[in-house]
Amino acid sequence: MRPVLAKTNAGAFPTQPITILVGDARGGMLDGAARAVGPALSKVLGQPVLVENRAGAAARTAQAATAKAKPDGYTLLLAGTTGLVLAPRLVPKASYTVDDFAGLGPVSETPLVIGVPASSRFQSFAELAAHAKAHPDAVRIGHAGNGTTSHLAILRLQQRLDARFAAVPYEGSAPAIAALLAGNIDAVVDQLPNSFGQLRAGAVKPLAVTSLKRAADLPETPTLNELGLKGFEVVTVAGLLAPAKTPPATVRILADALQKVLDDPAVQAKLKSLGSEPRALTPDAYDALLKQEDAAAAQMVKDGLLKGE
Repeated sequence: MRPVLAKTNAGAFPTQPITILVGDARGGMLDGAARAVGPALSKVLGQPVLVENRAGAAARTAQAATAKAKPDGYTLLLAGTTGLVLAPRLVPKASYTVDDFAGLGPVSETPLVIGVPASSRFQSFAELAAHAKAHPDAVRIGHAGNGTTSHLAILRLQQRLDARFAAVPYEGSAPAIAALLAGNIDAVVDQLPNSFGQLRAGAVKPLAVTSLKRAADLPETPTLNELGLKGFEVVTVAGLLAPAKTPPATVRILADALQKVLDDPAVQAKLKSLGSEPRALTPDAYDALLKQEDAAAAQMVKDGLLKGE
């Protein structure tokens, strides 16, 4: 790939390293997506692209830092679209909203999996759902933290089933899976790549995936849509964003570079190896997706489904 150096009203861009902040621990799904595109972006832009992990607080730490960063294109955020709109709604006075970001475009789309210990009394999703309906709050389901996509999936699952789970938040996927294996919870809703090691080892049994089509890494596992929840889809769309007041010319340079990266077969293969599918949209289309997700989150608050910490 030939490096890009373009002129903006502020001069040439880029002329220094670019940092991608990730509200995810090293080895997590968002971290993997950032590290899949980072080196390729560096080749296109002709400057180092660094990934900096700022995990915790349902990714609000990384999100807030990006929103407050100088809008010059040198500090970016890789975030899950759903988490980006949900997380600030879970605290009384969040320092940012989705309007504080300019979307460059999505990077990947990743399904979630509903998993139980291999020895679980629930050997099918139907068994788990039936027990949850008959015994409200009796089924303990872990997730990666309030405001994450896995949290949203549980909320929407309760709606569709007319059931109530005991949703247990953890500081990320790894502790949620550890709690599952320790017998502290009955099930987990998690990003497929984060659970894949335990699924492959047979320690965790997949009951269903949350995408409309079956996951390539779990071809034998049915979707919730197949299991009777018609149209059910909750996936993590990981996207790249800049601070809202980043100059339009800089946004275009970065968005064009991202598109070139996502067209690269090597990057596509890397994302697929992580359990994700590459997904590309124009900045305008991605901003429209963010607004759609934001409106859905606002409705969840209005309906009392999403409550603050």
